[in-house]
Amino acid sequence: MESARRAARRLVAAGLVEITQGGRVVDPSTARGPIRIRRRPS
Repeated sequence: MESARRAARRLVAAGLVEITQGGRVVDPSTARGPIRIRRRPS
């Protein structure tokens, strides 16, 4: 699962996606537990 989180962090750094928990955008480096990945709004 850590490889998926690393990929998600790279996408966040590229400005392509946001990582959320409980519907709120969170810092990917501090997120603990389940996360969701969504495209950034245009």
